[in-house]
Amino acid sequence: MVQNRHHRNASRLVRLVIANWVLGWAVGFACAALVLFSNVAHIRDLMFSSELMLQGLALLFGGFGFTFGGVVCATAVMLLPTDEDSWNGRGGGLRAPILLPAYVMARARGARG
Repeated sequence: MVQNRHHRNASRLVRLVIANWVLGWAVGFACAALVLFSNVAHIRDLMFSSELMLQGLALLFGGFGFTFGGVVCATAVMLLPTDEDSWNGRGGGLRAPILLPAYVMARARGARG
């Protein structure tokens, strides 16, 4: 029975990773298309006038896809709950503690001479 639950959780994790990776690729492709559409730094003019246009487009869309896919996938994995008791069905896990600065009184020394 324990192996079945472990297998089910592993398949859910694999589906989560793949789904978020695909979502990240879609967002990356949309951002790369937006860069080309808005012609930032005349990149569209340079790319379409070059004889290596297909390689440039592959590098642009591939770079954006890998970057955004990795970021979205890693964010989804890091937001998973840490143990089964903290699972509430919404994801996210336990809330992180709030860190506040510690103020310390210090005495200033005189000028060295």
